[in-house]
Amino acid sequence: MAKHPSFVPSLNFVANAERRGQELFEKWASATDDDQLRSVLSTVAVREAEHSWAFEKRLDELGFPVQKTQADARFTKLRRLMGSAKSTDEEKFAAFGITATAPKNDGPDQLLELLADRSIDPQTGELIGRFICEERDSGRLLRNAYRAMNRRAAPKKGKAKKK
Repeated sequence: MAKHPSFVPSLNFVANAERRGQELFEKWASATDDDQLRSVLSTVAVREAEHSWAFEKRLDELGFPVQKTQADARFTKLRRLMGSAKSTDEEKFAAFGITATAPKNDGPDQLLELLADRSIDPQTGELIGRFICEERDSGRLLRNAYRAMNRRAAPKKGKAKKK
């Protein structure tokens, strides 16, 4: 059996988290009536799926099959919310921490912490680096989609107030 590199649990965690992320964004995309938002959600879902597969592939290349983990209660609650036609897109954004008043994240950069292990080989480091960049871009896409959704809704809200 191959020696267990210290970063294997992190790769396994990401593979599982991204698989769940794909499911959440697909459920949300299928539940929204907003075509522009659906397009963004579909893009993010595809990225999540690709990340899950890429990390699973890397684990396999290292000689360690992904250890699938059970979903926790928070994920189960999010899955229900994302698939709900009764919940608004605004509520779904809020569940991911994307709101008009979302605070700046001044804490430690959890994504960069993935690279803190100095035993990571170049191929794994390259994968993690690409993952970090794409996760940040997905965050930008979602924040921009949130702002665009609110701009599209603003005239409707304004017209309703004039009555």
